[in-house]
Amino acid sequence: MMAFVERNWREPYPNFVWAKDISVKVCDDELEVSGIVVIDEEEGRAAPDFLREYRQAISRYGGPKRQGKSSPHIQFANAETDEELIKFVQRFGPIVVSSLRTEGRSTPYVIDVPGVVHYEYSGDRTVLVARQVLAELRSERRAYRAALSLVSELQQKKYADTQKLAESVSEILTNISKWPEQWERERRLRESGLGYACQPAWLFRQENLEHLENYEHYASREKTDDPMTNALGMDPIAAGHYSICELVNAFSSLVYPWGKTPIEAPHWDLTGGIRPVLYYILRREYLLKARSIGICRNTDCRQLFEIERFGQEFCSEECSRLQRQREYWKKRGKNLRKRRANTRKFRRS
Repeated sequence: MMAFVERNWREPYPNFVWAKDISVKVCDDELEVSGIVVIDEEEGRAAPDFLREYRQAISRYGGPKRQGKSSPHIQFANAETDEELIKFVQRFGPIVVSSLRTEGRSTPYVIDVPGVVHYEYSGDRTVLVARQVLAELRSERRAYRAALSLVSELQQKKYADTQKLAESVSEILTNISKWPEQWERERRLRESGLGYACQPAWLFRQENLEHLENYEHYASREKTDDPMTNALGMDPIAAGHYSICELVNAFSSLVYPWGKTPIEAPHWDLTGGIRPVLYYILRREYLLKARSIGICRNTDCRQLFEIERFGQEFCSEECSRLQRQREYWKKRGKNLRKRRANTRKFRRS
């Protein structure tokens, strides 16, 4: 049975919400993302919370089968179209902000306690207005999918496919090459007074990129007949592990008291985007040995999913049925062609 470290996801836990009532407008190659700043716990609990939904998705006991694609981090990794990515941003907020401003808006506010009071009024609220570059959003999705695929392959330990390891590390490196520039961009935004922290809560510099380039070299290096050459450096599996560590260490988590229990969580200031929560979840997926990520064996699907039972190879019953039908007819067709060839051969003789 797979379980999150917290005993019960209903226990008090901070809200990780970029904003509430998020709207998205497509502007050429960018998204304009706006939302109302959350001011109290009640508003936070009512807004979509990426980490809360992750905790709920992995804490099911006796629930419906084949729910392995319901967690938001899996949904993000599987979002292959711009429409799916925009829908994701509209629910949770931008992944990484390219520019940001705040403005005051008169917004309706309702206090509703059934049977006691219903009061409506308008008040000035702070609204975040951010820009999310579509090209960066696509790159973030590709990098995150590659990272989850790498974790999936590393779970195979000594049976890991080294070619898949190399492909995942290369895909990660290609799609996070702008992270040092993005960190500098966020630093300037925060220095201008936006957000609560004066510095980004994550750190990824050019030297980290160089580390990944080094790991990519070893992940793709083929074995030779020379034992001395093979002994130098690291093997592809080790390179894969170091690559994941380089990613998750860029987004350090915090430990602080909440309610009656100390917790470990991402940094609470998500003004620059919700990417820290994504990589906090990646860290948990990597460290929690009881959990496992799979890639659907249906060749027409190949989506990521959380494995819920030993030996599970498909993300859904439909994918299982379609792939097995495909394999059956492929095998049957091969046998039919062989039988027909033997019949023609017999007739000619």
